[in-house]
Amino acid sequence: MSALRFDGASSAVVHDVSFTVAPGQLWALLGPNGAGKSTLLKVGLGVLPCSSGRVLLGDVDTKTLSRRELARHLAWVPQSPAEDTGFTALELVLMGRAPHLGTLGLPSKGDADHALKLLAEVGLEALASRRLDEMSGGERRLCYLARAKLQGARLLLFDEPTAFLDVKNQVECLKSLQVMTQAGVGALVVLHDVNLAVQWATHAALLKQGRLLAAGPVGEVLKAEALSTLYGVNVVDAGAGLFTARSAT
Repeated sequence: MSALRFDGASSAVVHDVSFTVAPGQLWALLGPNGAGKSTLLKVGLGVLPCSSGRVLLGDVDTKTLSRRELARHLAWVPQSPAEDTGFTALELVLMGRAPHLGTLGLPSKGDADHALKLLAEVGLEALASRRLDEMSGGERRLCYLARAKLQGARLLLFDEPTAFLDVKNQVECLKSLQVMTQAGVGALVVLHDVNLAVQWATHAALLKQGRLLAAGPVGEVLKAEALSTLYGVNVVDAGAGLFTARSAT
């Protein structure tokens, strides 16, 4: 079950969406506010049901899988990481092992060592014992990224992973995702910055008013005309594969 396929997936907000996130691909999901991007991720996760169509893991309909089974294959980084749980950074990251442990199972020392290594990779090893409610939004986002890595899922869904991050950490976050996909993981990432998608993604899906305008390799999908239609502004190719918006159409 190594690919995530939206097969005509529909809900109250998204309509007849079809594309496949395969191993080794980093998909950028782009669209204006309210387009249904977060909803589509929740449909992919099975948090929201399909009113029609299907979501498949490999050839298996996700509605036939338990939450634990889904979590073994799908990792999730939410749009607004919780800040009031009282958990430390290390405790949050170790939650990534939950789908692989028994009902009363506890993380091992090896799990804890691995979690600390992942926190170090995102620059937060020194904050391992700090509570989430004592951390910035960006720091919490990086903790959730480390948790997703520890989960060991082969498919990753990220809702605005670069939100709250400064430029350096945006680059580090997307570089980390790129390394993971190059190692065979598939990722679907909501982004608001088209130029980050151009630089880091392999594929893009354009969502407007709950409907898919285009989906495929970045070089085929991210064109000035398509982006102008998507956002309702005059998007211009600024050269070197980058885009800028100049005025409303």
